[in-house]
Amino acid sequence: MGSDRDSRPTYGLTEVERVGETIRRGTGRWTPAVHALLAHLERTGFEGAPRVFGIDSDGREILSFLTGGGPSHADDELARVAQLIRALHDSTASFEEPPDAEWQFMVGAPRRGDVVCHNDLSPDNTIYGPDRTPLAFIDWDLAAPAPRLWDVAWAVYRFVPLYDDATCERLGYPVPARSTQLRIFCDAYGLESRDALLPTVCQRIRTLYDTAQSWGEAGLPGWRDVWRDTRGEQWLGGLRYVEAERGEWERKLVG
Repeated sequence: MGSDRDSRPTYGLTEVERVGETIRRGTGRWTPAVHALLAHLERTGFEGAPRVFGIDSDGREILSFLTGGGPSHADDELARVAQLIRALHDSTASFEEPPDAEWQFMVGAPRRGDVVCHNDLSPDNTIYGPDRTPLAFIDWDLAAPAPRLWDVAWAVYRFVPLYDDATCERLGYPVPARSTQLRIFCDAYGLESRDALLPTVCQRIRTLYDTAQSWGEAGLPGWRDVWRDTRGEQWLGGLRYVEAERGEWERKLVG
């Protein structure tokens, strides 16, 4: 599912083209498994994911297109994002993956879990309606089985967001009341055990860094460019900030 927003990341890992009311994207060995997942989500009535229309004559996947806007970063919007993620996870819990399923697992990521995680949940990969209601998540290439917490951890990092003040200001985000918004997200998702959340955030950031290094040095498209240009310093800086602040956030979140 695509968007007409101009807020895509600087480094696109898959080339995307709009054709009429569809999006065409390159495929990989993981595509059949992802398509099986998206078909399952459609059958279960989950509306927050792309609809798959097959493969075109150029070997690209054909997905539905949706016009949308960007986030407002309001507290009620954050709660609705958390609820949409919970609905996604609940819908994937009954998914039976094909016996020959191949997923694109990130370096060091868990390879089994109670749900199938999106693995790249962020405002950039979310389509919002005119009233800033989150409608759907796009860019499913990294979807793979994992524990719910693996997705929730990355989502709170990106949606709260758990960035330092300077990074929030540079990206045009309002500086969040991080402890309060962590609780809003967890309450809306219905996350009962919260002790492991922030350690998992740190683990998840480290996994992205290790993946960017491994895949970048291997020359994978997109990853090669971001690793060459940044050496992952943006993620290491984010990791240092979360590690420094997480004790205070945990005290307020876990009580």
